Amino acid sequence: MQLSVQLVPEPHEGKNRLHLDLYSDQPAAEIERLLGLGARRHEPQPEDAEDFVVLSDPDGNLFCVVDTSDG
Repeated sequence: MQLSVQLVPEPHEGKNRLHLDLYSDQPAAEIERLLGLGARRHEPQPEDAEDFVVLSDPDGNLFCVVDTSDG
């Protein structure tokens, strides 16, 4: 499966109508990569026992990076 996103000049308005979960067996590296591309950590963060981290894109749309590793 592939997903394309496109940068648009209009600002984000209202509630997200789509929420993405990105699955990774190396979530720490993926989160750092996404932060380098302009994502931000969303507060509050889940508890330590959770297997996901919530980020927002530059327009404020929320998405999660889900840990699929065994450890």
